[in-house]
Amino acid sequence: MHAITSCEHNAYTRDDGIKVYSKLGLCLYDALIMGAVTRYIWNCPADAFVAFYREHITANHADVGVGTGYCLDRCGLDPASRLALIDLQPNCLDHAGRRLARFQPEMYVWDAGTSLPNLPPFDSIGLGGILHCLPGDTLQKGLVLDALKPIAAHGATLFGYTLVNDAIPQRLRRRFVFRQFHRLQIINCEHDSANSLEHLLATRFDDYCIEQIGCFAFFKAVVSQH
Repeated sequence: MHAITSCEHNAYTRDDGIKVYSKLGLCLYDALIMGAVTRYIWNCPADAFVAFYREHITANHADVGVGTGYCLDRCGLDPASRLALIDLQPNCLDHAGRRLARFQPEMYVWDAGTSLPNLPPFDSIGLGGILHCLPGDTLQKGLVLDALKPIAAHGATLFGYTLVNDAIPQRLRRRFVFRQFHRLQIINCEHDSANSLEHLLATRFDDYCIEQIGCFAFFKAVVSQH
């Protein structure tokens, strides 16, 4: 496992969207969030996230907002692959890095709104659930996509999933959990929608698609130019 490299410049703040990723929170995350909340509150089983990773990941992959490394651990990535883990929270990098040590991952502490240093380009970049954790509206969150383009190879696939509010009002328990997660700053996506996500992608990529499962929008885009 490679040492953690800091690429942090004026990070948006360590209190926005990453409080849940304490060492204790990371130990509980898979069972509580992936095992219960995504399935029973957001109506999207954990298998859907893993399958999405399995479909789009390559043997030259960077993952941004790694969390616990849940999908990377389960998606069948070849151990000989090049894997980079990129996150603002060192706890996440330490936790995921140990879990994924078989890949000898590169690890970078990075503020998602700023450009990474020069790195050999990647053929796939996974965003996991980082967008619904970042502060600001969807257009502001698009800065993350702009910052990642320089490390994406021509034709690389950029993919991820994000919580959108389109289906939240349909059920009382969803509204309650949504409000509580916002109050605790676990998520920051009160105004995010599938339509605003589509606008974000359409203004940056010629080839993209979005599919909604439950309260999550799964997206992919092909990086065709810099």
